[in-house]
Order: sequence, then C-alpha cells, then structure tokens
Amino acid sequence: MMMSSVDPQISRLVRAAQIGDQEAFAALYQRYCALVYRTAYLILGDAGYAEELTQDVFVRLHDSLGRYHPERGAFSTWLHAITVHACLNARRRRLWSWLSLDRAHSDGIELPASGLAPLELALRGEEQRRIWRAVQQLPIKLRAAVVLRYYHDLSYEELAEALACPVGTVRSRLHAAHTKLRTDLDGSHWPSDERPAKTE
Repeated sequence: MMMSSVDPQISRLVRAAQIGDQEAFAALYQRYCALVYRTAYLILGDAGYAEELTQDVFVRLHDSLGRYHPERGAFSTWLHAITVHACLNARRRRLWSWLSLDRAHSDGIELPASGLAPLELALRGEEQRRIWRAVQQLPIKLRAAVVLRYYHDLSYEELAEALACPVGTVRSRLHAAHTKLRTDLDGSHWPSDERPAKTE
C-alpha cells in the first residue's frame, strides 16, 4: 500500500507530545483543531455539537497518541480516522436535527476561515446549497466518505485508512452516495462517475 506523505515537523511535534511535552500537544491542537471542527460540522451538521466533539477528539488523541506511528501514514489521516469514529459514535448515541449550511449562516454560525475554498464554492448560489443539503441527508457513513473525498481531497487509500475499511468499500460507499445524490438532485448537479483526484 502506498503510504501517505509524512511531515517531518509534525512528526517531531508528535514524538515530543508522546513523551509528555504539553507545549507540543498544544501546537498540534492549534494546527489541527479547525480541520477536526470542519470535518465534524460537515458530517454532523450541528455547529454546537461539532465544537463539543472537537474537544472530545483531542481528549481521545491525548490518550491514544502513543499508538500513532509515522511510518504507517500521515498524522492528518490518522486524525481523520479518530474524528470520523467519534462522529459515528455520536450519531449512534443520539438523534440529530440536521442543519443546512444556509440555516447555519442565518443563525450566525461561522466555520473557521482557513482553507475554506472548496466550502466557499459549495456555498455560492442556491444550486450549491442544494448539493450540500442533499449531502447532509446521506447516511452518515456515506456522508463521511463524501466529506473526506471532496472537502479534504483524500485519495482512495487515505479514505480507506481514515474510514478503517478496504478501498473497495470506499468505492462502494462513494458510488452509493453518487447514486443517491444524482437521484435527489435530478441527476444534473453531481458527477456521473468518480475519478480519483490523486494517483493511487
């Protein structure tokens, strides 16, 4: 399996945090908290609970950091896996009243500003808002695959790592998501096929 690229600076911070350096862990938090929040928000559709879940993810991260090994893949992919797992558990624990992104903005909820180009595109115009409302209606496992694929631009192999499933299952989930989205959007607002953004 092709391994994800590993950032040496992140590896140094992780090694320091693994031996108890709280400043290193705080640096990891500052670097990745917006990524975790955005992922949780897009999967769960609830800004308040996404914020709560973000804190929970970093508590889990602090407790499990010793299990991360850089040679197995990028830290961000491992963190995606923790985030998705927390979202799936949260979905099983309670029923959600999904918020559409335009409802969130009308309530004054703002996503973190950094790295939002794909989301900004998704928010421009009624047709784009329709797409994201349709995404929010997908079953949570399909929604997680769509968010990580199209929002974070993960490859199929990275998706398999983050979702803890084979690449074939990733393909099946994305195909199922595409089928439902094409149906919900009358087939005119979603790609008819899936082409990897990265070389496998």
